Amino acid sequence: MALTAPAPLRVDTGRPPLVRATLDTPATRNRLDDDMLTALTGALTAAEAAEGAEVFVLDATGDSFCSGIALGEADRDGWRPRLTAVHHLLQRLADSPLVTVAVVDGAATGGGVGLAAACDHVIAGPRASFRMTEVLLGLVPAVILPVVAERTGRHRAFSLALGAQHVSRRTGRRHRPRRPAHRRLPPGTAAAAAAPAGRRPRSRTRTQALPP
Repeated sequence: MALTAPAPLRVDTGRPPLVRATLDTPATRNRLDDDMLTALTGALTAAEAAEGAEVFVLDATGDSFCSGIALGEADRDGWRPRLTAVHHLLQRLADSPLVTVAVVDGAATGGGVGLAAACDHVIAGPRASFRMTEVLLGLVPAVILPVVAERTGRHRAFSLALGAQHVSRRTGRRHRPRRPAHRRLPPGTAAAAAAPAGRRPRSRTRTQALPP
């Protein structure tokens, strides 16, 4: 059975119980515009309804995992529905009955950090980096801070946001998350390890890590 999705997203159901959704707009660095948000929300809804689906994986094509919320083409009044849609998507990912996994092997900035943080597991490939850049635009990352804070701890999340600090795969090891951990994998294996078994755990306090 194949799940359909709009053009910004490719959905693969060929490896049950895994459903893989690939952000596929590298020209925009996989930004969260209206089409992408609709596609992601629809793919998650379809995966949750699919018989036998247990794991929902997010990955991306190109050099960026996700460049965050698209703001350039909208005025401030036009941002509100999009920000609401992002908030809804992050809550859906965090509360999904599926195990949610973000495979990050590129830059995650702004809302892209929130997209990864909302998942149960984050697998960081060799090119992974994370940066909340909203403050550089005079904005506060209010939509994504709750899920980031749940993963890193509140004070660490505020520090990362206010300083627009860049976190690489290497530097991220020093800060143990409170949600299931970022998992370090050797080069070339990030996409291959994205199928943890079983339903998502209700406790999010354990830290898991793979050796370098």
